[in-house]
Amino acid sequence: MRHYLKTATAFVLILALVCALIPAVPASAVGIEQVGSLWDSYTGGTGTFTVTGSSRLFVAGDSAPQGELLQTAQLLQRQLQAEFEDEGAFADLVWGGISLAKAGDIVLVLDTDSGTGADGYKLDVTGTTATVTAADTDGLIYGTNNLMKCFRAVGGKSISCFSGKDTPDTAERTVHLDLARKYYTAEWVKNFIKQMSWMGYNALELHLSEDGGFRADFWDEDYYTDSYEPVNDFTWLCGSHVQSWVKDPYRTDPNAGDYLTTAELVEICDVAAEYHIEIIPSFDSPAHMDYITWKFEQNYKSNTSYSFKYNGTTYKASSTKGCINYTGKTGASSPTWPYYTTIDITDGTMAKAFVFALYEDMADFFKEYAGSTKFNIGADEVNLTDCTPKWSYSQFPGYVNELNRMLNAKGYTVRMYNDFIGSTTYNQEYDTSEGISSYNSKYDFDKNIEICYWTSDFKPTTGEWSEPVWHVKFFWENNTGTTDNWGDGGRTMYNCIQTNTYYVLREGTSGTHRDARDPNNRNWTFYQTNEQDIYNNWYPADISEKGVYTENAADVPADQLGGAYFLIWNDYAALNTEEEVWNGALDCYDKDRYYYLFDIMASNIVKMWNADINSSVTYSKFAEVREATLEWFPGFTACSEAASLPEAAAPESAAVAVNRTALKAALDAAYTTQGNFTDSSWSAYCAVVEEARAVYNDADATQDQVDAAAAKLTGAKSLLVERADKTALEAAIAAAEQVANDNYTTETWTAFQNALTAAKEVNGNGEATQAQVDSALEALQTARNNLMKNPGSITEPTDPPTTKPEENVDGTVLKVEKLTPTARLGKQVGLRITTTANVTALSIAGVQVNTWCQEQTLTDYEGNVKVWLVTFAADVAGDHTYTIQADTTGTATVNITVK
Repeated sequence: MRHYLKTATAFVLILALVCALIPAVPASAVGIEQVGSLWDSYTGGTGTFTVTGSSRLFVAGDSAPQGELLQTAQLLQRQLQAEFEDEGAFADLVWGGISLAKAGDIVLVLDTDSGTGADGYKLDVTGTTATVTAADTDGLIYGTNNLMKCFRAVGGKSISCFSGKDTPDTAERTVHLDLARKYYTAEWVKNFIKQMSWMGYNALELHLSEDGGFRADFWDEDYYTDSYEPVNDFTWLCGSHVQSWVKDPYRTDPNAGDYLTTAELVEICDVAAEYHIEIIPSFDSPAHMDYITWKFEQNYKSNTSYSFKYNGTTYKASSTKGCINYTGKTGASSPTWPYYTTIDITDGTMAKAFVFALYEDMADFFKEYAGSTKFNIGADEVNLTDCTPKWSYSQFPGYVNELNRMLNAKGYTVRMYNDFIGSTTYNQEYDTSEGISSYNSKYDFDKNIEICYWTSDFKPTTGEWSEPVWHVKFFWENNTGTTDNWGDGGRTMYNCIQTNTYYVLREGTSGTHRDARDPNNRNWTFYQTNEQDIYNNWYPADISEKGVYTENAADVPADQLGGAYFLIWNDYAALNTEEEVWNGALDCYDKDRYYYLFDIMASNIVKMWNADINSSVTYSKFAEVREATLEWFPGFTACSEAASLPEAAAPESAAVAVNRTALKAALDAAYTTQGNFTDSSWSAYCAVVEEARAVYNDADATQDQVDAAAAKLTGAKSLLVERADKTALEAAIAAAEQVANDNYTTETWTAFQNALTAAKEVNGNGEATQAQVDSALEALQTARNNLMKNPGSITEPTDPPTTKPEENVDGTVLKVEKLTPTARLGKQVGLRITTTANVTALSIAGVQVNTWCQEQTLTDYEGNVKVWLVTFAADVAGDHTYTIQADTTGTATVNITVK
């Protein structure tokens, strides 16, 4: 899992190490067989399965997926797109007979007879497809998520073929999240739900009321429905207050008073439903009520006529003078323990009616928006020993039973903590004739109430129990030594033993100051909630406190084990920010120690899936797989920011659905203007484009036709031929047309005229290639150079020079003629230059010239002259003066405008 370094020093050291030892493959890469070693079974195969841009998510079936299957498939399709980030990969969601699956597809098979069990799955990866088979949609999610983890393990888009199977050993795999004492943003909670699903959990217990606050508003009328319409508005209750026992420097809550709105709670429920996470509401009473009892009093002080309704009766706060804590204490400026911690639960009291009204609204809300069927009422740590009680423990079971039956009527199964089930202090009488192994219950709790077992009342600071050992033994064996009535008549049990399942934001106070998460902490029994101890020592059926109490210990029978927990308690809200909790929290005192929540949870959840995995896979090997595969859920951006997933695709029949992604990309990249291409090649190219567009728009086109059209269009650019540059040829033709037949031999003049005619044809041919143009130019220049006069027939030039060269002067430029007044940038400049006959070479400063010449007789002068055709490239736009050099002395200038 990704760990975030918190100090600059650590970052520099790690960066230096990474730079020195960069591996050839991802450092976290592990083999698929190592991932499979954590499952119930794994068998390696031959060949390789590869995800490509054409891979699809394929739902096997005779009809389009609907309802929960459609919702599940669309979530997985979106996650796969985000995970692979390939253009086109898993953009399509298709359905049909398995025979229609194509290479690279991931196939979902929902088969109630698959033998995988609830939440279980099978993976069959071949060289063609990867198939996920499950008996329910939960299994499809876990199976596909674990398939994605296989790709993460190897760090690529190809994995070796294999078959594997896994089914969780624990039915309910719950995380308890304390949202009452510490505020977490709604975005954080939604991301946490997604991460839970990715890890393999299936239930989230939302703890919204505690002695530090009530951080949930259920009373926004915009969300009232026919099924959820509270008669009261308790919004005034929402908020928080730092508990009196929280020590400095953590007495300032950075999010004091913040709470989740109704709209945010609805969003959380929606995300939970999408990711197949069950929501279990949690509201602890009659204790852990410091904030609520104090807030009720503060509300009364500002409104002494305050009243509310419950079960058809109106209750007025004035009847209790605004006090609902069991001690009757009033006037505190802040909630103080123990005076405000417990409510007065005697029959008919306003306190009980008020709390029951809160339970009712919470139950109705989660029934409406989350479909919840389970409720945790807490009922733990009720303390009546510090003050003279107004009610006794004998009334406590009646309160719990009444609350249980009210929630039962709303469709809920109720669970509570184990404090008072089998308590030898509060709830047992002994038959002394039989000794400690014989007992009678003084107070009976309804037998359908389930138990969250969290404590044996062991005190790690003293090494003793606060109650006789019987309180512990009660949950392993009854008085006859059998397990027929194990755990008080066969109650369903949930393992949330604090020794191995608690993650607590708190600092130790008993002598040695330690973080509550420190494995060396002995202030509480949280010290074994660390990655390695959980993996090596804990498993869901074992509710004993390992290393604390083992005498006569026995596992919870499979038919009574409802599930197991991981519990996040936020006793000190200011200890860590929500980002630190997510990414890695620094120890209170040890600045080199970090607590990585999800690493700890990884050990917890793997033992829920495979309780004895530590017997076959060492912790170090498991940690390697965790680091290589877990990280964050697909689409994760940051813990407090919205996740990013593509839009869901509508399911299409695989019989007609084709992947047009590659063809669309080719069409998008096609040229739309002719530019400098020849007419014929452009026409041929446009024909291919139109053909491809017709296939793309053809709803009946097959995948083969679409793929062929995409390939043809991609290769069509090779058909395009650029038009030739004819500037030099045009200049040569213009110069040649000025040449008169001045008594040239018939043979050379005919050759010259033929070359000129051919050059004109090439110049007028819109399809002429550059090679043809260059060849025609060369032929014309050669023919002109080869012109020869008949003997004794030198004629005067048609345009004799206007100046006479001085006698005995070396080569001189007599005349410069511009073939065109201007030149286009990148084209050729053409000049016709007349020089004295003794000139052997011409040059133009700063340019590369091409020249050819002919000799003529001038009538104004004795001797011959030379006529030169000069071309050079126009490289720079603007007005230019070029200096023409004849041999070493004679010069002339010419002005050319380049555009």
